[in-house]
Amino acid sequence: MAEHLAEMAKALVRIRDGVPEVLTDPQIRFCPLRRDLYGIHEENRETVENVIRSHIRDLGMYSPHRVLELAEDPVSFGASEILMDGMIEGLVNAAVVVCDGAGTAVITRPDVLQAVGAHMTGLIKTEPVKEIQDGLEERGCILIDRNATIDQIRGFVAALDAGFERVAVTITGTMSCDARDLRAIGARAERRPLILAVHTTGIGRDEAVALAESCDIIWSCASSAVRDVVGARAMLQIGISIPVFAMTQEGKRLVLNRALHFKGPLVIHRSSLPYLHADRQPRPLI
Repeated sequence: MAEHLAEMAKALVRIRDGVPEVLTDPQIRFCPLRRDLYGIHEENRETVENVIRSHIRDLGMYSPHRVLELAEDPVSFGASEILMDGMIEGLVNAAVVVCDGAGTAVITRPDVLQAVGAHMTGLIKTEPVKEIQDGLEERGCILIDRNATIDQIRGFVAALDAGFERVAVTITGTMSCDARDLRAIGARAERRPLILAVHTTGIGRDEAVALAESCDIIWSCASSAVRDVVGARAMLQIGISIPVFAMTQEGKRLVLNRALHFKGPLVIHRSSLPYLHADRQPRPLI
């Protein structure tokens, strides 16, 4: 089996032959999203390992048994949920995302996108898992190679070459340079990408500025810089504990489309941004 490196609660985790090993202590002590999803009130190496193990057991992640079709939407305003609903409404017809065992993939089916992204953590490096790659291709996905390379620029180009017009691309907060490159490629091709920045915990102010200038939607995660820099420039915020910021009309449309599909009650009201409750944030913000 393959080896994978990922971050969870800002702890570095290695998964080798289906066995997780937490290599560093989590830098985040408390996350309201992880409390709601997994019942965790204080993070440590054991909580991180247990969640990874549950992903392997329940979803087959990092293994040949990976679930590749999923209908549930566990996160109210997660990236995969927003993109899944965007696909259903025709706002997006291809999404460039990262999958364990496959690397960068272009996905066109909402249920496949949700299976790949619903519980995805900060994947840093992954190695090929043939069954995952074959399963994605059988479901109409495009892989940029069979080496499980993570390269969102190549993924966007592959989506353009395949003829897709409305392409969304997820990038991590540390790859803010990708957002600028994606904008330039899209301008030359006359096909503007929708850029979603995820896994932003720990980025600096310069990276937050770069994201604010080029992205459509940005997740705040446990980032103080995103709250301060991005929040002040946002057009719309959804959520209070881990705010999601829409920076453009296109991003705003995607977020509001998710609100349209969301089954629970919501409150929408006018406010200056960011709108935060100090006692409902992840701790610490870094």
